[in-house]
Amino acid sequence: MIKLILKFVFAAAIIYWLVNKGTLDFGLIAKAFNYPAHIAGCFILLTLQAVLASYRWKKLLEVKINKTIPFLQVIKLNWIGMFFNSVLPGAVTGDLIKLVYTKDISNEFNKTFLVTSVVMDRILGLAGLITLMGLFSIFNYTSIIAISPKIAPLIHINFLLLFGVIIFITSIFMPIKVQNKLLKLTEKIPFLGEKLAKTLRQVWLIGQNKKMVTTALAISIFIQFTNVIAFWLIASPFFTQHIPMQFVFSFIPLGFIAVAVPISPAGLGVGHAIFDSLFGFFQVYNGASLFNLYFLIMITINLFGFFPYAFSGKKHQLKETAEFETTI
Repeated sequence: MIKLILKFVFAAAIIYWLVNKGTLDFGLIAKAFNYPAHIAGCFILLTLQAVLASYRWKKLLEVKINKTIPFLQVIKLNWIGMFFNSVLPGAVTGDLIKLVYTKDISNEFNKTFLVTSVVMDRILGLAGLITLMGLFSIFNYTSIIAISPKIAPLIHINFLLLFGVIIFITSIFMPIKVQNKLLKLTEKIPFLGEKLAKTLRQVWLIGQNKKMVTTALAISIFIQFTNVIAFWLIASPFFTQHIPMQFVFSFIPLGFIAVAVPISPAGLGVGHAIFDSLFGFFQVYNGASLFNLYFLIMITINLFGFFPYAFSGKKHQLKETAEFETTI
């Protein structure tokens, strides 16, 4: 409860600061209704993103049990997670709740694998985001740097993150002999060795299916492409300075990465401040207001997860997530 209060206080403080600064204008919400096609497009793309993310997680889960899981069932579980991620403190809370329900699908699922499947799902989503951002930064490097020298460090960070993704994907496909040697070394680490080794085994179990991992990464790139387009759709009518569409792929993903860090509920406040700064590099000084439009649509879609939760039949208790928390 103390953490929840502190997170909301922190988010509220940022919102208050941005409003006083004049960069967060809630009046823009009413103006957005003058562009119904943009709202509808953003809503459709973010909904599509949720469905595709559910499919990616479905493929990860099926690695363990070698049988098909009904897609609609996974969509419901994922939407329950999205709902609780928006209404409860901490970005992993919703994931833990959906794992409690996922455990009912098959007795073959163990706690370590289920937690690893969610972690891998998030990592592959992040890898897709970074890959997309890195590629656009490479192809548009000269044009973006020409706008302002201050943008150069931002783009160089993109390259560094892309290099990290390449290293990570390569490590998933390590030969089994190398994996076994690393497992033996990991097990010798005091206190955490056994736990880390168990997690690595599950990661490499998923990595054995190279086609699935490659497909999941491709899905992630497409998901993040639609995510950026969704942001651009709802925000572009209110740009105070023209930004070519290809340029937004080089900095909006950085904002999404920052929002994913569980500092505040659903990125409230933090996301507003981050996008205020990022758009500022391109002489657009209402970035907080632009993110606010995207944020409201995203939260609205997440809240629809209440319906699969309410009609799920079996009700689990929040305290049941404790068994998964000890696995993280």
